[in-house]
Amino acid sequence: MPHRDEPLVTIARFGTELEASLARGALEAIGIRALVPGEWNGSFGGLYRGGIRTTALQVFESDSDRAVLELRRMQMRLVPDAAMEDDDA
Repeated sequence: MPHRDEPLVTIARFGTELEASLARGALEAIGIRALVPGEWNGSFGGLYRGGIRTTALQVFESDSDRAVLELRRMQMRLVPDAAMEDDDA
């Protein structure tokens, strides 16, 4: 696996778990591995940021720039960047 030791980074937050899962699927369809934490175990927990529940979308660090460009190209509706502050610590 080429990304075995590479860290995951959060590239986007979505207002719903469904939107995050759709974005993950869209990225994976073009060859970018992506993860929605909690999706596999059915928890879909999300995080609360300023009273707004958000769900993260993560990719391997080396894919992050391309993934962000693709999400923008697909015109995915993202939670504003302020919701991501201090999340990648």
